[in-house]
Amino acid sequence: MAILSLYGSLQRSLVVNIGISFFVRALSAIALFLVSIFLGRLLGAFESGYYFLAFSVITFLAGMCRMGLDNSVLRFVSAASSDKDWSLAQSVMVKGLVLTGLSSIFVALTLYFGSDYFARVVFSKPQLGGVFSAMAPGIIGLAFFTLFAMGLQGLHKIVASIMTLNIFSNAFLICLLFGLGVSSAIDAANAYSIAAALAAVSGGYLWVVALRRRGFMPTENRDKNDTSRVSWTKLFHSCMPLWVVLMMGQLVQWSGQFVAGAYVDSGIVAQLAVAQRTAMLTSFVLMAVNLVVAPRFAAMYKQGQMKELHELAVTSVRLMVLSALPVVLFMVVFPEFLMSLFGEGFSKGAHLLQILVVGQFVNVATGSVGYLLSMSGHEKDLRNTVLISGPVAIGLALTLTPVWGATGSAVATALAVATQNLLAVWQVKRRLGINTLAVWRTR
Repeated sequence: MAILSLYGSLQRSLVVNIGISFFVRALSAIALFLVSIFLGRLLGAFESGYYFLAFSVITFLAGMCRMGLDNSVLRFVSAASSDKDWSLAQSVMVKGLVLTGLSSIFVALTLYFGSDYFARVVFSKPQLGGVFSAMAPGIIGLAFFTLFAMGLQGLHKIVASIMTLNIFSNAFLICLLFGLGVSSAIDAANAYSIAAALAAVSGGYLWVVALRRRGFMPTENRDKNDTSRVSWTKLFHSCMPLWVVLMMGQLVQWSGQFVAGAYVDSGIVAQLAVAQRTAMLTSFVLMAVNLVVAPRFAAMYKQGQMKELHELAVTSVRLMVLSALPVVLFMVVFPEFLMSLFGEGFSKGAHLLQILVVGQFVNVATGSVGYLLSMSGHEKDLRNTVLISGPVAIGLALTLTPVWGATGSAVATALAVATQNLLAVWQVKRRLGINTLAVWRTR
C-alpha cells in the first residue's frame, strides 16, 4: 500500500509497464553478471582482461558508428507512435540502419586490418591484436541491435526492447561459450561477434513483427507523401548534436579502462573491468525506468503537458533511488565477496568496485536528465554538458592513472560520471524548470 500511495500519481498502465521493465531489465542485468563471472572463471584474470578491454573498445566504436541515432530514432519513433504514423517510424529506422551500416562496416574493417597496430602502439599489448580482429565484426552487430532496441522502445515494446538490447547477445554468447569449447580471449571474442550478429537478426525480426501487428505493410510507403517520412536533413539535425553526446558519454564510461589498458597489466585491467561492469548493474533501475518514461517524455513535451512531465520526471527519480539504494549498499559493504565470484585474483579489486558504485549511484539519483533534454528537443544543451564531462574524464584518467594505477582510473570514471549528471540536472532546471534532485518537494 505504501508503494501504491507513493506512486499513486502515475497512471496505472505506467506503473505496470515500469514493473514489467524492472523485471525484464533485472533478468538482463543478471545475465550480464553471469556472463562476466563465467568469462572471469573460464579465462582467468589475464585472458579475461584482454577480452574485457577489447569489448570496451568495440562498445565505444559501435557507439561512434551509430552517430547519435539512438536517441533520434527513439524520439522520432515515439512521436510517430503517438500519431500512429507507422510509415514515419519505418522511414526513421531504415535511414538509421543505412547510416549505421555504412559507418560500422568501415570502422569494423579498419579495426580488423589495423588490430596489430592498435594493440602494439595504443595499448602496448601485442597479444591484444588477435582479440581485436576477432571481435571487430561485433561492432556491426552491436550497432544494429542497439538501433532496433531503440525503435522498439519508441513503439512501447518494452520487453522486446530489453530482450534485444541486453538479453539476446548475452544468451547467445553463453550458448556459444559452452558449445564452442572456448579456451582463450580470441575464442571468446569470436563467440561475441557471432552472438552480436544473431542478436541483430533477432531485433530486426521483432521490429518487423511489431510494425505489422500495428497494421503497417511495406507497400504503404509507396502511397504516403513526404510528411510521413523523415528527411535526411531533419534526421541529421537531430542526431549530430546527439552524436557528440554519445561519444562524450562513452568516453566518460570507458576512458578510465582505455587509459588503464595502456598503463597497467592485463590482470589489473580485468579487475577494473569487472568492477565497472558490476557497479553498472546499479543503473539497471535507471535503464528500466528510461525504457518506459523516455517515449512519454517526448509525447508529453510535444503535447505541451509540462505539469505532467514534471510529475513523471520527479516520481521516477523517487522510484529509482529507493530501488537502487539496497544494491548500492550491498556493493559498498561486501565488495570482496562480489569480486571473488569472478575467480582467483579478482577480490584484490574490491576497492575499485566501491569507488565506481558511488559514481553510478549519482547517475541513478539524478534521474533521466539526459532523456529529458533529448526528448524535449534540447539536444544541444545535452551536447554542451558532455563537452565538459568528456574532456574531464580523459583529463582525470590521464592524470590519475599514471600515479595511482587502476585506482586512479576508477576515481576518474566516478568523478566524470557524477560531473556529467550534475551538469545535466542544471540544464534540465534551466530549460524545463524541473529539479530532479528535489524529489521530496511538491511543485
